[in-house]
Amino acid sequence: MLAALLLQAAAAQAAPPERHTVFEPTPRAEMHEFSTDRPDVTESPYTLDAGHVQIELSLAEYTRGRDNSTTLDALPVNVKLGLSDHVDVQLLFTPYQRVESEDGVDQGFGDETLLRLKINLQGNDHERTAFAIMPYVKLPTGTGGLSNDHVEGGLILPVATDLPGDWALGAMLEADLVYRDEGRGYGLDLVHSVTLGHPVAGPVSAYVEYVGILPRGAAEGAARRYQAIGSAGLTLEVGDNLMFDAGTRIGFSGDSDRSALFVGASRRF
Repeated sequence: MLAALLLQAAAAQAAPPERHTVFEPTPRAEMHEFSTDRPDVTESPYTLDAGHVQIELSLAEYTRGRDNSTTLDALPVNVKLGLSDHVDVQLLFTPYQRVESEDGVDQGFGDETLLRLKINLQGNDHERTAFAIMPYVKLPTGTGGLSNDHVEGGLILPVATDLPGDWALGAMLEADLVYRDEGRGYGLDLVHSVTLGHPVAGPVSAYVEYVGILPRGAAEGAARRYQAIGSAGLTLEVGDNLMFDAGTRIGFSGDSDRSALFVGASRRF
């Protein structure tokens, strides 16, 4: 299914010329349907309207690792700015993170500061299969022992389509260049995911998701066990520009975290 959607998107005609920019914002009456990259892992292929800002954040996120370590993220946020009709730029960071393990406690500014550029290639109008490319770079901003002191990056390919019966399907392929402390070198994480969403009642919707991660180590000794992760959650839309969400992720294999709980919100301006 994912391969077919990607081939369809690749064969589509080029996107129409840009009519709006950050300096000539999209009028409110012409804005796209509200869309977010959270709460599931699978990213959205839809971009933010030109000249508008969107904030997506977790009020709190609590994770328990397979080694019984715990991580508390406070207000991890994704701040988006629409650059044009088909392009937005995103800044993701975690103001405070606390990691408790058998080695002690590390806390401070999170290390996962990302700069991402999303380019929609098809279907930004939510009326057909949508496809985008999203390159990103990760900056080592962690304090208090949280940083791995290495720049990382990758490429994300999200796709989405509507199915009969008000079902919505999203999928994603991702390649992450990551530094592995245990191998003292860079490796590649190959990520694939699929998410299925459906309205529950009124403004409330639910989703279920599968995420798989295949680590490919560039250095001897790097962990290479496949990670299988399941996720589920609820969203509540309040008007056209505000959404609340809550959910969980469960790791089933490999070195994936045992569980994670989160609650968050997204607001478009």
